[in-house]
Amino acid sequence: MEFQWPPGGIALAAASICIISIRYFLATRRPKNFPPGPPTLPGIGNLHQIPLKQPFLKFTEWSKTYGNILGLKIGSANFVVINDPLLMHEMFSKRGIVYSGRQIGYIADVVMQEHSKIHLLNMPYGPELRRWRTAAMDLFNAQGQKTTKPLLEATSATLSMKMLNTSPGNNLEYLKQWALATPLLAITGQRLVDRGKTFIDRFFKAQTTWLDLLTPGTAPPVDLFPFLKWLPESLAKWKTNAKIVRSYMIEEYSSYLKSAQSIRDKNASAASTKVTCLMAKVLDSEKTEKKDATAPFSDDEAAWFGGVLLDAAVDTTWSTINALILFLAAHPHVQEKVYRELDSLCSDTPPPSHSIGELKYLRACYLESIRLRPAAPTGLARIVVQDDVINGYFIPKGTTVLANVWALQHNPKDYDNPADFVPERYIHHPLGLKDGVSSEGRKASYVFGSGRRMCTGEQFAESAIILAVAKLLWAYEIVPVDTLDLRVDTGFHTGILLGPRAFKVNFMLRDAKKKEGILQDYRETRAHWVEVDT
Repeated sequence: MEFQWPPGGIALAAASICIISIRYFLATRRPKNFPPGPPTLPGIGNLHQIPLKQPFLKFTEWSKTYGNILGLKIGSANFVVINDPLLMHEMFSKRGIVYSGRQIGYIADVVMQEHSKIHLLNMPYGPELRRWRTAAMDLFNAQGQKTTKPLLEATSATLSMKMLNTSPGNNLEYLKQWALATPLLAITGQRLVDRGKTFIDRFFKAQTTWLDLLTPGTAPPVDLFPFLKWLPESLAKWKTNAKIVRSYMIEEYSSYLKSAQSIRDKNASAASTKVTCLMAKVLDSEKTEKKDATAPFSDDEAAWFGGVLLDAAVDTTWSTINALILFLAAHPHVQEKVYRELDSLCSDTPPPSHSIGELKYLRACYLESIRLRPAAPTGLARIVVQDDVINGYFIPKGTTVLANVWALQHNPKDYDNPADFVPERYIHHPLGLKDGVSSEGRKASYVFGSGRRMCTGEQFAESAIILAVAKLLWAYEIVPVDTLDLRVDTGFHTGILLGPRAFKVNFMLRDAKKKEGILQDYRETRAHWVEVDT
């Protein structure tokens, strides 16, 4: 039996399509009093003008024409890009309740499925997110930093020891392992040596796939064009990749949970009090009930809590330490100044963790590296939860807001020679600012965000990287093998994260006496925290 349209049905369908199309095209225009930006095209807005690679550079260029608050249309969606630190402070800190929403899209929801509501990246700001952030502070607050110092000592000493017998082709692989080993043990209680190379490879492969699914340009714009949801898997590779990442998360997060449960049970029975980890603390229901009157974490919540924290920590740490090593290799005079600082503090033995606070110049190098090449140049998007007006501009509810960290940290009005690697700027001024620039509302770095959703791991990452690099530079001189490409457009890859492309350096032992110091440091720290042999 042939289908027959009811009387007037064709006309009604055509009219409906026409109305929907008109509404959509009207929605691609700028709202009234929306922040200025480049001209739009009907139907797509500014979509055709935003580069898939390193869009932060285009945002910075546009800010010179349209101002520090940039309004864009991506199809019918509203986007605002902040290019000024005082605006970021006003919106994310002072008006944090308005600018603390999160929505990371349909594809990510497919990956997370029923766990979407307990994934930190996607969790709306409120009591649940505050509960999770409070739990994370067991690792990142002052007391947590004390308990993790032996761990940082051991993983850093192990890294330095492994550099004794490496070639330029594989020495940076140990940096990659170090970036995973340290948070893996601190968060889950697992030793990287017990997991082996198969786990390392699988972890980083899953991370790459997951980031690709979150990065505009490497995954289809399903949120802009919903019909893409219905494509068969044979025509939508992202669906296959989403399954791969989800399978990885379920399996590995479950293994983290088992490790933490074992540690918790041993500590509860006093069979072992040597090791603990963040997840084990979270699973300690008696402690959790007392803290801030929050409910205990379920096993499922604890598994995803630990897994998500680990995923967030590793790639940013790896990108950051790689960039710092690259800049130190390219600036031997800076290396020499760091070495003199280290030698004046501890000439005979590698620097211990309690010396981190005295390494002023090395910290300046770290801050300069994350200023010049921030691992997250646009941060993670915020969603406006209610209509707002800022600087006279109307920001509608549901607008996506990005903080262009690149522009914040490369403004010549704030920094002398902002394109150059000059650690001395942080010796001259604690925030690296040029003379005459007010410090009010500003930070030394914006890469960890600001306000209610800023990363809680800032101090942990800084301590871990500075200690690891301190032990390396005490023992080795980092020498380029080939010409090093420091240009952001050719020497760095980008998506959500910005990191150096592959480069080769030698870690040259400074003298024969350093070798014994390295081995002694490894033996002593391993004996103190034996679980850390990576």
